[in-house]
Amino acid sequence: MPRDFLTHDKRKAPEPLEGNIPAVVLVLTVAWGVLLLGSLPFHSRLADHDAQWWIWSCGAGVLMGLYGLWFVHRREAALRRAAETTPSADSGDRPEGSPAGDPTGENASGGEEADAPSAPDEPGRGTASDHRR
Repeated sequence: MPRDFLTHDKRKAPEPLEGNIPAVVLVLTVAWGVLLLGSLPFHSRLADHDAQWWIWSCGAGVLMGLYGLWFVHRREAALRRAAETTPSADSGDRPEGSPAGDPTGENASGGEEADAPSAPDEPGRGTASDHRR
């Protein structure tokens, strides 16, 4: 796992937020469009001061926003298709006799867990964070 530069692995990064991405892209695209329309009446004044890049920047924002809307629409459709084809955890794909939280069918009381850390009393067998202290 890559080392977190800012926190030096003192805490885990939070899960990414999933919001209404199409709405955010739409609002920002409309904002760029308003800025573009608002800057067009000042075209000659901006040209006198070599600041026509303001208009071009707004136009680029609108074009990138339109591309973003297309891209987000395709992403959302792909996520919906993937959710429809992927069986859920409650669909009964577990082997018989396995507990609800254990999709592998292994008995929770038997065997070692795969994610169990190595024994700390063995020299040189600790985790990377043990060596940084």
